[in-house]
Amino acid sequence: MAPDDIGMVDSPFQHITEWENKHIYLPHFKELIASEYQELPRGRVVYSTLANTITIYMDSSLFANVYKEQLKSYFDFTNCKIIWKKDSHYKVYNH
Repeated sequence: MAPDDIGMVDSPFQHITEWENKHIYLPHFKELIASEYQELPRGRVVYSTLANTITIYMDSSLFANVYKEQLKSYFDFTNCKIIWKKDSHYKVYNH
């Protein structure tokens, strides 16, 4: 993906669309069919080309070091500074 006017690279995906319309969790996680996307911890990764910095916004329940290491490994974040931020937008919704 190309950066925007201020050098930021963000995914065009929206959690609600990917979850409720495209069912991105299938076929591997069929047990999630009855769940809503707001019920599970989630986040977003944004990259600044100007600062060579990755900002990861996520639910506060994901701030354990094990999750941070898993994210760094999965995305192969080795050459950039990472900023970890809690964001109320990604807070898990409780019924």
